[in-house]
Amino acid sequence: MRGLWAVCAGLLLATAAAAAAPDGPGRDRAAGPRPQPAALIIDDLGNQWQAGVRSIELPAAVTLAVLPHTPYARRLAERARAAGREVILHLPMQAKGGIDPGPGALRLDMDEPTVRDTIRADLASVPGVAGVNNHMGSLLTRHPGHMTWLMEELAGREDLYFIDSRTTAHTVAQRMAEEQGVASARRRVFLDPQRDPEIIAEQFERFVAIAQEEGGTIAIGHPYPETLELLERELPGLHDRGVVIVPASELVSERTSDPMEERQP
Repeated sequence: MRGLWAVCAGLLLATAAAAAAPDGPGRDRAAGPRPQPAALIIDDLGNQWQAGVRSIELPAAVTLAVLPHTPYARRLAERARAAGREVILHLPMQAKGGIDPGPGALRLDMDEPTVRDTIRADLASVPGVAGVNNHMGSLLTRHPGHMTWLMEELAGREDLYFIDSRTTAHTVAQRMAEEQGVASARRRVFLDPQRDPEIIAEQFERFVAIAQEEGGTIAIGHPYPETLELLERELPGLHDRGVVIVPASELVSERTSDPMEERQP
């Protein structure tokens, strides 16, 4: 009888161990589908130290877009990389309506050598970038010539990708990137078109819904207190909702161009 009890106990222990093992059948059934990858880019970093640090410390693998020639560009880029975050150059480009994009901007009246020199200086001011996205640019991103010069510069560096922020529905930036062999993708959602907590929450839910359905989705937000508060609250629960935030570099070249909503400038 004691032998029979020992056999039964051994079988129970073996069954429990198999269910608890990482690669056991019990684990497979409970794991569910793999979360869909999505990227979240925080733009406009470099002018404010505390907002930049708070963005770096968000509880997910966000991508940090740093403006060139800004007071904290270099320090924030270095701090972000030390924290394991991906950094990209937030390249200023001329907008419609005469709004100033800031230092290091590409403008329509620049000739090719000036455009190329400006791009090189901008890249040098933000160390260790993995890619580039546009800051403003609702005018310049419409022009194939200037976008081709930009993409040729990026192609010459081989390891840089481009994210089209899509500040106009008429952008040709991603198409020019594809023609020059530059890995690329485009923004799908702006989290904070207005600094209104309700609108930001609605846009975040839209981002999550698209990511759950399609994967490979890219959203852009800004280091506004309203945006950062929502992200600090919501990002830790994304995995349970079937979405995982990954660096933007993991999603480039997976999306195709199509007309999306316009945001000015």
